[in-house]
Amino acid sequence: MAVVAINAAAQTNMGKLFIAMPDSLVGYLNTTKRTEMVDFYHMGVKAETFNRLQNYTVLDSLTERSAELTLSEASTMQLVLLPTSQGDSIICMVRTYLGEAPESTVSFFDTTWQPLSKENRIVMPDSSAYTHRPDSMSVEEYERLLRLIDPVMLHARLDITTPSLVFSLSTPMVRKTEKQQLNAILVERKLNWNGESFN
Repeated sequence: MAVVAINAAAQTNMGKLFIAMPDSLVGYLNTTKRTEMVDFYHMGVKAETFNRLQNYTVLDSLTERSAELTLSEASTMQLVLLPTSQGDSIICMVRTYLGEAPESTVSFFDTTWQPLSKENRIVMPDSSAYTHRPDSMSVEEYERLLRLIDPVMLHARLDITTPSLVFSLSTPMVRKTEKQQLNAILVERKLNWNGESFN
């Protein structure tokens, strides 16, 4: 019974899961470097390592069920263990590629890092749900601003306390003044985890 309990705990500890993560998911962070960061974090010192891209990766936060990393100057990663209605857990990973217009990808894995289908795990709102016309704005001005949102790019972040996924539109290829104008119509959408999906 004790061995079973230890194995179950190991499978649901984010530090151990992060170390066991396949190298292929972040090619420039091997098992040794991931272990180094986790050890540093538990020692209370800056949990960074010099990665294979000749840059630094930092483990910014680590709990039993979540981790947040600055992978490089150009990308970040969030991991969270999501409880399911079947009584087990799955891993949600959000990779965000930074820049003038951040863009995110969301992936799911079981606790052995086997990929899981995203189908039915995220109930995404229509793209129109990320904008709202203020009462003080004319329809013509609102439609002009909508035309600036091309292509449609989504930025996601995990709220690890809820847990939930928060989506917002990125605004590539617009001038600074236009970006400020767009901020008046952009809204975030928060999708809560219900044990089966984010919706």
